[in-house]
Amino acid sequence: MSNSHLEIDIPCRRVVQNNVEFLLGTVKASQLMKLVSVTSRAITGFDEKGEPLYNDFIQRKPNAGRVTSIKDYLIYDEEACFPNNILVSVPSAVINNEIGNDEETNLVISLDKIVLKGKSPLYLQIFDGQHRFRGVQVAIEELEKLGDYERAKRFGDFEFVISFFIDAEPEFQAMMFSIINRTPVKVAQDLVYDLFGLTKEDSPQKTCLAVALQLNGTRFLNDNKETPGPFYKRIRLLAKKEKEFDSPISQSMFIKTILTLISTSLRASEVDRVLPRKALEGGGNERTVFRKYYSEEKDNLIYKTLLNYFAAVREVFVYTNGRSYWDVGVTPINAFQKTVGFLALIDLLVAIMPFAEQSKNISILFFKNYLEKAQGINLLNQQGESSYPFSSRGRTMLSQDLLSMVF
Repeated sequence: MSNSHLEIDIPCRRVVQNNVEFLLGTVKASQLMKLVSVTSRAITGFDEKGEPLYNDFIQRKPNAGRVTSIKDYLIYDEEACFPNNILVSVPSAVINNEIGNDEETNLVISLDKIVLKGKSPLYLQIFDGQHRFRGVQVAIEELEKLGDYERAKRFGDFEFVISFFIDAEPEFQAMMFSIINRTPVKVAQDLVYDLFGLTKEDSPQKTCLAVALQLNGTRFLNDNKETPGPFYKRIRLLAKKEKEFDSPISQSMFIKTILTLISTSLRASEVDRVLPRKALEGGGNERTVFRKYYSEEKDNLIYKTLLNYFAAVREVFVYTNGRSYWDVGVTPINAFQKTVGFLALIDLLVAIMPFAEQSKNISILFFKNYLEKAQGINLLNQQGESSYPFSSRGRTMLSQDLLSMVF
């Protein structure tokens, strides 16, 4: 792509799909910022004076959280890229050359006709991909504020793959945007976390996956007899149920929960993913009770803590038949057998962990000494049904009751 002070010349390939023609090319972010504006307005035509007409309801406004997520991905991941196309409508009024029917052609944009701001702006309209563009733009702004001009320039040279549509009608833009954003199948979070097991680099996500897999297969050996561990076949791997086992906790739920005991939030975990372990020394909050273990490469202590704590849960909370409320299928259905119970028990673990660290003790007996204070909790009502609803409200109620009884 060449450019002068007055125009930008973009080499393109002519593409024909059914009855639609468009041009395929690449443009650096620094050049694209001279041509487009992130706005909900779309140019729908021109009046008799050649002034652009607008529709204010074609594009959704960029989601700030999504833009920030993309910005963080770009800044912290050295391999961040966007190989998928951005869709752009080009007003013919800003084109300085005649587009022929040749397979290879050029798109020459007149910069002196581009007006990004003002009463009558005239610009190229991104109708799919504005979050990616805005993410790169914000990344450049942040790096320049930090004085990291070398990396800011690198993002300025970030090449977008763009499909250019000449004078795309608003109806066409809306239809394309709707279809592209409606039809993709959302990737299951279970699969996303499972793929971290294929990476070579350490990350909190990979550690949590390894712990989940290890707990899901753990059995105890007592008197030469194997007994299932507290999570044996309890975690539903890749959202599939094990035959002959009721697995109430999904892999993604388990991993996300343990992730927030290492990283301060799921969003922060995306940044932590590309950092060396030592970079996570300090910087946590009151919930990141496993952050120290992770930063010191003591993943085994994360596994051992969860194993012993929930083994203690199983031993302490027992039904009248001597069976554990924790075990599915042998006691009436209750909150401990559902995700809400797991989450509430994690809340209690977070409160207990400072004392475990202080005494350097994560044994089953240590945890039982705390849990026994809540042994009288009524998990079932008089009708033999769960006292706690299987909802976020039930999780909060159970968590508060456990904490008040133990502390």
